[in-house]
Amino acid sequence: MDRVTLQLKWVDQGQFMGFLVADKLGYYEDEDIDIEILPGGVGINPVDVLIAGHTDIAVAWTGNVLPAISLGEDLVNIGQGMQRSAIRLMAFKNRGISTPADITGKSIGTWPGGNELEPYAFIEKQGLDRDRDVTLVNQNFDMNQLLNGEIDIASATIYNEYWLPIEAGYSEDEFIVFDMEEEGVAMLQDALFVTRQYLEENEDLLVRFLRASIRGWEYAIENPEEAIDIIELDFIQGDEVARNHQIRMGIESGKLYKADDGEREGLFYINKDKLQQTVDIATKYINEVNNIDIEKIYTLSIWEKAIKNE
Repeated sequence: MDRVTLQLKWVDQGQFMGFLVADKLGYYEDEDIDIEILPGGVGINPVDVLIAGHTDIAVAWTGNVLPAISLGEDLVNIGQGMQRSAIRLMAFKNRGISTPADITGKSIGTWPGGNELEPYAFIEKQGLDRDRDVTLVNQNFDMNQLLNGEIDIASATIYNEYWLPIEAGYSEDEFIVFDMEEEGVAMLQDALFVTRQYLEENEDLLVRFLRASIRGWEYAIENPEEAIDIIELDFIQGDEVARNHQIRMGIESGKLYKADDGEREGLFYINKDKLQQTVDIATKYINEVNNIDIEKIYTLSIWEKAIKNE
């Protein structure tokens, strides 16, 4: 069997259920692959792990990969997981926010490390200067600052942080939510990246890997509750609230995988226009990102063969 390592962007959770299910149900083994899935976590950058040669494939947000590519790393996207952005900006309606224009003068929580680019683009799209017209605040990966009144607007992913206030007893009707996809400032997330050398030396292996991953995601999307139970997340054992949160995370992640071209073309299709928009936004807001030719940073060849079972 061929050995493959896959580095996740974060810890094992519903966000990655398709890969974990494919492992648990033996789909990789069916493709003659012995896979090791490496969880992410605090201080673990999938891009750095990939460049260092400690993983064969990395799940990463494209905007986080582009600086390394600009600095000369030859990294290639072989499959696009989430077809739409998960990022939302979320505020209590009673803070006087009902339209994008109402963010003027407000405090906005953003996540550092390249995760703040969509909010930056959203702010600028309203004709505002992020240094003068709003107050940017480093936000923790939770919603406490919003709920405590420390910030007016919080960043959230639709599969995770968005649901924390709801699970705490608030009503969805209490919030105004701005979807970065609908606002035209979306960037691609949870893509599969490899080095070009690995791609050239292991094309058939990557086709088999992607085929098994597609199979795992299709199963998980159709059976999210069962999928969460199959992957046996230690931190939800005996905790029904945590289990339900993970099921919801899986459901919402699955919707993002199946959205747009995920439904029209098939899971892990790479949309060139969305990739170009991601590069354009990153180029505008990250000094290290420049002169990227998108034709050199993705390939549909692995996806095409995986879909056609070649």
